[in-house]
Amino acid sequence: MIPGAPVRAARGAAALAVALCLPHAAFGATPHRYLVLPFENVSAERSLNWIGEALALGVADRLELMGLHALARAERLDAMEAAGVPDGKAVTLATTLKIVAAARADRFVTGTFRFDPKSGVTVTYRLFDAGRATEISDGTRSGALSGVFSLTDPLVAEAVGRDLDGAATALPPTLASFADPPLPIYEAMVRALLETEPERRLSALQKALEMDHRSGPVRRYLALEQIGQGQLPEALASLEGVAAESSPDGWRVNLLRARILAAQGNLDGATAALARSIAARDTAEAHLLLARLSATRGDAARAAAEIDLAAGLDPTHPELDAARRLVAATPPKTL
Repeated sequence: MIPGAPVRAARGAAALAVALCLPHAAFGATPHRYLVLPFENVSAERSLNWIGEALALGVADRLELMGLHALARAERLDAMEAAGVPDGKAVTLATTLKIVAAARADRFVTGTFRFDPKSGVTVTYRLFDAGRATEISDGTRSGALSGVFSLTDPLVAEAVGRDLDGAATALPPTLASFADPPLPIYEAMVRALLETEPERRLSALQKALEMDHRSGPVRRYLALEQIGQGQLPEALASLEGVAAESSPDGWRVNLLRARILAAQGNLDGATAALARSIAARDTAEAHLLLARLSATRGDAARAAAEIDLAAGLDPTHPELDAARRLVAATPPKTL
């Protein structure tokens, strides 16, 4: 059984969050789209349910940092809502496949965890091929709760080995280079994300940031929440606290900055942020936004070229058709 996750009632905010934090192409190496579902708590202590969401975020983030193509949390929530998954309800494999189809993923991860105060935490994970509905690999590891995220590293390494092949030489030498985040900060962040009311969610994320002003993940999720609530200047300010150049996901931070700047009408600033994003990692999302910016400027030829680049990186990207329609409707550039 695979647990459900809270389904947002505010579809508009969730859809905007999806648009601002889509998955990223893996150096053009693989078209696979990974969906990581919340891990099921099989412990007696139900107050630990937040760990299931934390593991889903942690695995997806590690897949992204290693160059794979993991779906954003907002996309997962929208897919679960589209599949009609009840709030907090465990679902069958058949229902899970509906969620995966709604997310347009072709790989998915499920798992469970068990915590015992004396022996620590045990995590069991399974990686599936969605097209065949067959299991690719599985594993079980135990350790201290403070290192719970690294317990899933063999799963991530398996996915990297299968998907990236030669491209893996461009990645960090080991997953060990990604330290587990401080658990109290991560717990505060995850519990904030699980709040069902937007105002409470925003307030809780701000309190999490007060615990650690340097936390990149907290700042990123805070910015996404502020965007969803129409607070674009505040979202941009939240990201200013992230040193993208020294961050392992600097491409993602600059892409998010670019989307905010574009929404504010600052096309030059958005283009500059996209250049920094692409320099850190070439992604379909960056080229698709460049295509939209070019179309806004009336440069249909440049927009079409950017779409071609995006398609080369991710031929199954769900935004390609909409971008092509936008370019087709762009009036010719006049001199």
